[in-house]
Amino acid sequence: MVNGEGLGEHVDLAGELLGSGVEVVFRSIEDLAVHIGPEGVCIRETVDGRDLADFGLVQVLAYPRPTATVLNAISDYLAVKGVRAVNVAGIGAPTKLFTYVRLANRGLSVPSTVYLPSRSLPGAFHDLAARLDLPFVLKSVTGGRAGRTRLVGDEAAFEGELRDGDLGRGFLAQELVPPDGSYFALVLGGHVEFALRHTGIGSDDLLARTRWEDAERVDPHALEPSAGRTAVHVAASLGYDIAGVRLVRHWTTGQWCVLDVSPNPPIGSGGWTADKVSAYLAYMKRRLVHPQQADAGGLTDTDATGLRLA
Repeated sequence: MVNGEGLGEHVDLAGELLGSGVEVVFRSIEDLAVHIGPEGVCIRETVDGRDLADFGLVQVLAYPRPTATVLNAISDYLAVKGVRAVNVAGIGAPTKLFTYVRLANRGLSVPSTVYLPSRSLPGAFHDLAARLDLPFVLKSVTGGRAGRTRLVGDEAAFEGELRDGDLGRGFLAQELVPPDGSYFALVLGGHVEFALRHTGIGSDDLLARTRWEDAERVDPHALEPSAGRTAVHVAASLGYDIAGVRLVRHWTTGQWCVLDVSPNPPIGSGGWTADKVSAYLAYMKRRLVHPQQADAGGLTDTDATGLRLA
């Protein structure tokens, strides 16, 4: 039971269920942590360290902040693990946390990422440094206001970010991916229709920011096949017919790692606007003039909540 502390005060409830062989555990949303790594996703309650996948049923009884922020990530995790969920619909804007959980659940490579409840963040630096190495990236779960993505190299910088940030929005601590190649791919209707290769990979790329002036256009047909397949898989996994996907190739593993995904990519702004708009117009013509043909090669019946299982 998540956010059911009031109900948990009724000892008879837990006792009656225990007598029937059912164990009830009451936890706050602030007791849940998310770990995403090469081995996959794990969401645990931090009191006893139990994986939510080990429960037979997870129910949300109330929605205090930040429940809405993490609910769609929890929903996707429970669906993949086959755990029955009650009142865990996960409806809402797709947060960065949800995006990384969904993609990792679909077998895509994402940077190792940790979400901790706000009460667990102070004093968490050494554990995060051990998990993610130094420096690591700190970013807001929701994307938040501009400038909330920072490199953290020591404990003082970490504590300073916590003091200056809004803990209620939540933070993601994330591995800094060592790059060997970087792309921005515009996926339209299940195909990469526009792509940029970043020629000078610096900290801006690593923090998932686009410097249009440091990029060169790549013919989508000449795009490295594994990068193109990854970008299309990313969009399909999230149910996005239109997506801007930022990829970095990990220099040690060679895998294309997903840094960022947007269902509202900057088509009419930033650099290369004429080329992006041209690709978008061609996509819209296919959608409107030959919708059946477009659907056959792309995505159909997309779920706006992002919670349709692939």
